[in-house]
Amino acid sequence: MPLNSLVEFLVNGLKKCGVLVGALIGASILLFTAIQLLEGDPIALRLKNPDPETVALERERLGLNDPLLTQYFNYFENFMTGDWGRSLITQRPVVEDLFSRLTATLELTLSAMFLGVLYGIPIALFASSGSAWIFRKLSHGLGVIGVVIPIFWLGFILIVIGSLWLNVFPTEGRFDYTYDKPHVTGFLILDVLLAGRGDLFGLVVNHLFLPALCLSFYPAAVVINVIHPRMQDPITRNLIMSLKARGFGPVRLWLKHLLKLAGAPVVTALGTSFGALLGGAVLTETVFSWPGMGSFLVGAILEKDLFVIENGFLFIILLVFAVVCLADTVAFSMDPKIKKGGS
Repeated sequence: MPLNSLVEFLVNGLKKCGVLVGALIGASILLFTAIQLLEGDPIALRLKNPDPETVALERERLGLNDPLLTQYFNYFENFMTGDWGRSLITQRPVVEDLFSRLTATLELTLSAMFLGVLYGIPIALFASSGSAWIFRKLSHGLGVIGVVIPIFWLGFILIVIGSLWLNVFPTEGRFDYTYDKPHVTGFLILDVLLAGRGDLFGLVVNHLFLPALCLSFYPAAVVINVIHPRMQDPITRNLIMSLKARGFGPVRLWLKHLLKLAGAPVVTALGTSFGALLGGAVLTETVFSWPGMGSFLVGAILEKDLFVIENGFLFIILLVFAVVCLADTVAFSMDPKIKKGGS
């Protein structure tokens, strides 16, 4: 990478980091305010005999009787230093509870994104390059299905077809616990490979396939809805016709030229849709009984598990903002129009 481009890339990255910090502070204020408005005292709900004196002592011990401004600054400082307290339900450190489930959610989300991009890009390019009508119909159908149809409904349909009719895929869970599960990174696909347990690879993929396929319709729709309009632009259409007239084959046309045109917008769209993908992962985890972070946080809300709610949701916000900033920075380095202040 040329020096000037490298400097531009680093400067843009630093700007995004500043935006990330500001957005995180704003999100933490809104989240803290929303939690203060919750009905009921979470401490009183957890105690077996919640007499006022015991509740007051416990709230004092946890710093919940401090002024709200002090509580907020303590909350944000503790979050940034990794001191997230203990769950009011399990009495385990919140960090351990969240990160023990984070890898399951990330494995599902990243697998769904990879799968959606894997079949979304070829369908969009085939449909845009004047190929058979079936690709245009498929492109339009997936572009609608992934955005309009509820994920939980798709999940139920996939369970009926894949599990009940075909009897190929399990209906729930992440692993068959009659086998010894390897523990290396927390990502089961990597763990079975790193542990040399190739015999378990098919088992892991079998459990992952249906929930990942269910969630993949959304990133596939995002990719299709970004690429197809871009390919229909008159300038792009003229470029395609010109390259075809020069004898460029489909593979060279798509991989060398069309993907370069669509690369930066696709990266940006996937980055900005990462939060929605995590939201879809919550529903997918619920339908497929996937032991991820989304279903854990839903349970924490229902149980008013204060410190899990505070730190878990702020961590998700941080994760989403970080991915958006990273995607925007990568797109900046890919698209010369962005560097010049264009689209």
